[in-house]
Amino acid sequence: MGTDLYRDGMARLEAGDVEEGRRLLEEALNKAPGDVKVMHGLALALDLAGERTRAVELLEFAHARAPSEPEPACELAMSLLERGEDARAEQVLAPVLAAHPGHPRANLYQAMALAKTDPARARAHVAKVLGDADPELRREAEALDRVLAEHAPST
Repeated sequence: MGTDLYRDGMARLEAGDVEEGRRLLEEALNKAPGDVKVMHGLALALDLAGERTRAVELLEFAHARAPSEPEPACELAMSLLERGEDARAEQVLAPVLAAHPGHPRANLYQAMALAKTDPARARAHVAKVLGDADPELRREAEALDRVLAEHAPST
């Protein structure tokens, strides 16, 4: 498996060296072609390199391989939300939330996916994020909750 290559590639991405991070992650995927974690990392590198279409294709493949794996599903769902494909984002997140009902990002993105069609259910997902330790996720959840409060009663 390409775990060292994966770890080194992710470290290069975090350091801002997208080209080298991508190279290492592509090499890691060649050594471990079915590794969902590596696919997710490479998708992040592709996105940072401006190759959004390839990144989304890789996220779709990773999600098909491991539908309940939170990280690729959350990245894919956000991409779908950005394109206005809320119903598809909801479908992508359903297996994640079935396996990991408290996952904060999956709950936040599910709330976003449901916001227009089912504000009450969306608020139930937001409520699971409001107490999260990540201040940025909390801020996003609070902002979404304020908007949803205008359209649905508290859950």
